[in-house]
Amino acid sequence: MPNEEFMLDHEVALRKKKKNKIIALSLLGLVLALVVLIIVGACVPVNLKPYLIGSPSRVTIYNQSQIYGEFDDDQAKYSEFMEDFADVFETSYLVALFSGRLGDYKISGQSESLILSNVLSELKSGYYVEFKYENPQTLTYNDGTEYKSIYNGASLTFTSLYFAISQTDELVNLDMYVGVKYSDADNATTYALKVTQKANTYSLYDKLANYKTY
Repeated sequence: MPNEEFMLDHEVALRKKKKNKIIALSLLGLVLALVVLIIVGACVPVNLKPYLIGSPSRVTIYNQSQIYGEFDDDQAKYSEFMEDFADVFETSYLVALFSGRLGDYKISGQSESLILSNVLSELKSGYYVEFKYENPQTLTYNDGTEYKSIYNGASLTFTSLYFAISQTDELVNLDMYVGVKYSDADNATTYALKVTQKANTYSLYDKLANYKTY
């Protein structure tokens, strides 16, 4: 009897040890898989450039209230700037995921108190950019869904987009402003809507001399 009990206890101990080993190996496998996912996520690049921006017909860079550089879409400096501009939205999949900006950008600010001219006054404290569109652009999300007016449910269009160039080298919320009108009247006030996405515009600041035309 004692030998039988000893054998049973030994078998139970072996089974328990084997079970613990399997659990440990499974946990190790999960940890390794997680590490691989993190490494891949940190290396895989994504571009968060908002779909609604499109290709403007003219780019103007201001230094406060003075024009610093200006070029149309048929000029070499335009192509250079637009390529550099697209790069400011480049980041890793992991950073985009944890920043909450992987899916879409944020549109906000429908208000009759947010007038475009007031926004421009704030932008004039440093370098900022204007994208000018020859044809009205419809305000949409990345999936093509139109952003509607809260006043009459109509689609909103814009022909200008503005954003500041940062002197800080980091990925932050970039606020881009588009001028919209909530009325078709000729004398209707132009208001501002804010489009926010993660970006690092320091590379544009670092290359400002390349864009100078004045």
